[in-house]
Amino acid sequence: MIDTKTEKKKNKGLKALVILLILLLALIIAALGVTNHYLGKINRVTDNSIISAEDEFFDTDPDDGSLEKLDPNSVIWNGDGYSGSDSHLINILLVGQDRRPGEGRQRSDTMILCSFNPETNELAMISFLRDLYVQIPGYSDNRMNAAYVFGGFPLLKATLFQNFGVTVDGCFEVDFSGFKKIIDIVGGVDIHLTAAEAKIVGDGAKEGMCHLDGDHALIYARIRKIDSDFQRTSRQRKVLNAIFNNVRNCSVPELLDLVDEILPILTTDMTNTDIMSLAIKYAPAVAGLKIDTHSVPSDGNYKSAMIRGMAVKVPDLYLNKKKIFEEYLPM
Repeated sequence: MIDTKTEKKKNKGLKALVILLILLLALIIAALGVTNHYLGKINRVTDNSIISAEDEFFDTDPDDGSLEKLDPNSVIWNGDGYSGSDSHLINILLVGQDRRPGEGRQRSDTMILCSFNPETNELAMISFLRDLYVQIPGYSDNRMNAAYVFGGFPLLKATLFQNFGVTVDGCFEVDFSGFKKIIDIVGGVDIHLTAAEAKIVGDGAKEGMCHLDGDHALIYARIRKIDSDFQRTSRQRKVLNAIFNNVRNCSVPELLDLVDEILPILTTDMTNTDIMSLAIKYAPAVAGLKIDTHSVPSDGNYKSAMIRGMAVKVPDLYLNKKKIFEEYLPM
């Protein structure tokens, strides 16, 4: 294992990496019959504040002249041209936000939809990039990550539905202070590194399959400068997959230790009854779950532009919805 004594700066984008693990652990614990004791430690949403449309704002970027400037009124939304149904799926949205001690709700830096088909035992992890330019109900068009700071889980769920037709059953948000410890408890993760990634991970990491401890898994998942946000979210999903593969083989005491430490930093809009209902469908299938991963916008189905001073990705809603419902969701 790669060792380090240096405390690395935490990356806000990793928060969602913990959430799927926590959800899966909570559901496994439900199957063990001690649900209420552990789920009682989960935080419920307490910040129900809403930023009015009059106070909305736009997180602008430096303009280097490389992107075409678009008038907001010139953007044509064509999502109504395609419709699909996900009523037979269980859709859980994992949210990571950039919030520091003492701060209120911030933008959602990471948004990963976990869609489970209990009939086929398939799970799709779909990352929605934070710089997507979308319609936010009741507000001006903006970056997708603004929906969370404006109206929390309800507005973020409404935004996903209006733009992409996806119905979210529940949300989980978490800080990731326990991320490194989780990685170490499950024995580290095996990740295939490129030469560029290995250079950034450091401490002897080499191109190829590498076993990373918590510190170095954190460094890996926060890499973004060598490529783009598409690759950054791909790395996050790879870490999620690696964690899940390790959890499959954890003993009951190890699972209990993980849940006991991490659930107190988890926040959800779901009740214990909601989670237990999911456990009935999830827990028996965890060991043999088949996982696939994707990102939105899909390749070639968006346009990079400067709008309202923001560097954004404008999705073709028709083509992206078609991709989501015909290829990404585990139908």
